[in-house]
Amino acid sequence: MKLFIRSLTRKALTRYTRQDPRNWREWQDQAEDFMNRFRFNTKITTKRFALVNLQKKPSESFREYARRWRSDTARTQPSLDDNELNKHFIRAQEGIYCENMMGQKFPEMVKMGDFLEEGIKSGKIQSMAMLHAAIKAILSGSIGSGKQKKEEVMAIVPYYRSRPPR
Repeated sequence: MKLFIRSLTRKALTRYTRQDPRNWREWQDQAEDFMNRFRFNTKITTKRFALVNLQKKPSESFREYARRWRSDTARTQPSLDDNELNKHFIRAQEGIYCENMMGQKFPEMVKMGDFLEEGIKSGKIQSMAMLHAAIKAILSGSIGSGKQKKEEVMAIVPYYRSRPPR
């Protein structure tokens, strides 16, 4: 039983330490109680198509997002091989991230994502979300005069002719 306690972390440890030991007459009672409480964890599996829809939250860094994405892939059944893992991670990315990660392995993709995120934050790289917002504002007429709109759109549209926005 002492080894069992050492194997617990986070919620399982908190729950265990808050229990009254008199509720368990035997080791089997304790084991059944624990399994009944945490059995749901063994039944959760992530579907492969859900991995593609797992997006980065605005409040998290790219590295945190990659860790969260990778931990979710650990629950897929059957497990993903390296090629599938890379393919699904690239599909989950948007715009500039997706374009720059093609043909790389997962650790390199995380490094590239960090690099791109830093470039976007510093203003050296424009994010696709910012470009979409700018195009929408220009086309709706909320920015600039008519002549200025046409010039700005002409500067942005050729990029999208070869690669449509998502």
